[in-house]
Amino acid sequence: MVIRLFLNNRVWVLLFLPFVLSLYILGDNLGMDFPFGKAEQSSLILPFFSSISWVQSGAHIVMILVNAVLLNWVFNSNEFLEKNTFMISLLYIIISSFFQHWGASSWLFVAHLFCILGLWILIGIKPQQSAKKPAFNAGVIFGLSLFFEPKYFFLLPIVLLLLVNARGFHLRELILLIVGFFLPMGFYWATSYLTGSNLATLNVLSNKYYDANWKEVSILAFLLLMLFFSIAGLRARLAKASLRLKKQTQLLTIFMFYIVLLGSLTFFWGGDTTLLSLISIPFSFYFTYALLSSSLGVSSHLFFYILLSFSLFKYMLFYF
Repeated sequence: MVIRLFLNNRVWVLLFLPFVLSLYILGDNLGMDFPFGKAEQSSLILPFFSSISWVQSGAHIVMILVNAVLLNWVFNSNEFLEKNTFMISLLYIIISSFFQHWGASSWLFVAHLFCILGLWILIGIKPQQSAKKPAFNAGVIFGLSLFFEPKYFFLLPIVLLLLVNARGFHLRELILLIVGFFLPMGFYWATSYLTGSNLATLNVLSNKYYDANWKEVSILAFLLLMLFFSIAGLRARLAKASLRLKKQTQLLTIFMFYIVLLGSLTFFWGGDTTLLSLISIPFSFYFTYALLSSSLGVSSHLFFYILLSFSLFKYMLFYF
């Protein structure tokens, strides 16, 4: 019922998203908000309303809803499917729930917002047209995410690779992207120098292996299974895809594997999940294909309901 409701072209189903998020908050209040990784969030700006927990929860709800709806719009506006669907917004919320800590002040999902906007610009680049302006704009937008999550500095290599994949090697466009990426940080560094304030550090990797507990391993297992279903769904979709869609999915696939590799590395050597949390973007796209795939049959639907149930009841399961 849930799958059919969100897969259909009914925009009013987005009204159910606040209700879904309220279930996660209810589960957190009844059970335990378990931190996935070390849960150390950093930013270049002060935490918002750090002493008022209910305001934090409200801000998190708003940002997750904005990201979910925006990501769904990116999917539909770029015609990743022949018809509009709103499953992407629901999947984003489900996956993001593993990285959301309702009791902690965090700008993580504001950083997600800028990454979604940056990917939207890169996906819209056409190979036959000059991309100087989009390249600069994408660089600035990804650069703005560093204010809210400095560790997203490590996205620069993949952003450059995505531009090369979309347009080929054009040195001026790559330079414009790099200039745009560092422009917000240049303003921050100049301000810090003039005011004498300390710069934030990028302590991502540690020389010590992070020993994940069984709760974190269970979350990783679900994410790994979701990767499997996402790849299977993508392969089924590409069998009858247009050249434009193949180019777009190629760009998103490169981003996905980069995030999986780098995010896994930063998790197992440091316990950091801020980079790994970005898998919610490509997984939301590709798992939708898995749900629509006739070759996967009922298996993808069954896994979706298991994943949804686990994400909702993990607060009580982890309580014991």
